[in-house]
Amino acid sequence: MTSAERVNLALRATLEFGVVVGFGYWGFHTGRSPLAKAALGIGAPVLGFGFWGAVDFHHAGSVGEWLRLAQELVISGLAALAFLAAGQHDLAWALAALTIVYHGLVYATGSRLLKARPRDFDRGT
Repeated sequence: MTSAERVNLALRATLEFGVVVGFGYWGFHTGRSPLAKAALGIGAPVLGFGFWGAVDFHHAGSVGEWLRLAQELVISGLAALAFLAAGQHDLAWALAALTIVYHGLVYATGSRLLKARPRDFDRGT
């Protein structure tokens, strides 16, 4: 693994953590009762990542990469907006900046968001 790949992996992990925290913080901040806080604080990240993983863009052909990029930017953007709505402006801007830097480095290093899948996985074995 190259240095650039290690940096991208660390940025990716930080980005995904930021998305979870953004949705979760919004949920805990928004809920009025302890039950609502817990439900929203846990449910919002689950729904966000459920949407992230719900679609397999490998079968979308030449537009699959662009669809995956759009999906990731929307989810990261929603998490940044969640921070904003919860009054955490610095975290919102940090997550937005991290999103731009990570995705910029992915393409600047010649990588892709959709990685090639092993042939065995495609056949379901």
